[in-house]
Amino acid sequence: MWPLNLKQKKMKTLLFIAVMALTSFTYVTPEDYREGWEDGYCEGWRDVKGINEICPLTPICPIPELNRDTYRDGYNRGFKRGYRDAQRN
Repeated sequence: MWPLNLKQKKMKTLLFIAVMALTSFTYVTPEDYREGWEDGYCEGWRDVKGINEICPLTPICPIPELNRDTYRDGYNRGFKRGYRDAQRN
């Protein structure tokens, strides 16, 4: 492969910086997953017991599955758990 000239090196560096900057804004914190878990659990409980029902204490949030660590993933998992728990009581 031939050597890159100075302009090509600068463009490659700028592209790398742009990609890194964009990916840093899409990082999901563990708190997002946990908040989704808590919200989903309560809604799953209320889906069975009724909308005016007071939510019980939420169980400890489980560790997210691989590549399933967003708020929505936590919400969906929490909803299913809350729904099951409400059916058992």
